Amino acid sequence: MQFVYRLILLFLACSNLCFASQNQQQYARIFLLGEIHDNPNAHSLRLDFVNKLISENEKPIVAMEQFDRETQQTLDVALSTCKDVSCVLKTSSTPGWNWRFYEPYVQLALDKKITLIAANLSNSDVRKVINNGFSAVYSPVYIADYELNQIPSLIVRAQEKSIQDGHCNMLPAQAIGPMAQGQIARDVWMANIINSFQDQTVILIAGNGHIRKDAGVFYWLSQKNKLQAQVHGYVEQIDNNYSTWFDYIHEVAQFVREDQCVLFQKHINNK
Repeated sequence: MQFVYRLILLFLACSNLCFASQNQQQYARIFLLGEIHDNPNAHSLRLDFVNKLISENEKPIVAMEQFDRETQQTLDVALSTCKDVSCVLKTSSTPGWNWRFYEPYVQLALDKKITLIAANLSNSDVRKVINNGFSAVYSPVYIADYELNQIPSLIVRAQEKSIQDGHCNMLPAQAIGPMAQGQIARDVWMANIINSFQDQTVILIAGNGHIRKDAGVFYWLSQKNKLQAQVHGYVEQIDNNYSTWFDYIHEVAQFVREDQCVLFQKHINNK
């Protein structure tokens, strides 16, 4: 009898957890959507998901890593005056991105009057953080609000490992910590953008490294926003870490590319 009673309690607990999970999905309004920057298969699959979200929500906010925050004013003007995507990008795009992957979002903004938010720190600002710390770009109030003077060591180590791995373990040791701070500065700013919107559907378009739950943008969201967020990773191969990084893992066909470590080594040699 006691065994049966325990089974009933276990069933009720599982039912409550399942209901909470379904409830969270039902009321999700924040969608952190990752990417492999050069994989067209991942971009296509993610765009399908964004179009689905837009069909279900009248006018979501779309925040994009690909636009630096300094371009917001010119982006707003371009979206209100331009007739086509090329006109918008001529005045507002940040160099270094393959814009053919992101033109569809600009087109959606033109066609459906969706708000686009320039969600990234510029490379110039990140260099300031790398050289002089968070206070080089963030006010004391901002630093206090996000507790940037006492970042948990787990976050720092995760970002440092990401920097090491992303640069093929070829960086000098003294460069890794400051570069990790630069990455954190980007994540915090993207989270701040999302936190500034209340009760609106917000979609973030950014790299997988930025959106990861354990150490990326998700970590810096308000507690309320964390409960209303979904994190989607678009990956080429499943990794054991991904279950802690993403709520949803979308595996896509691998894109054939030149070995990135070979390219990085060439870059170092040419300096």
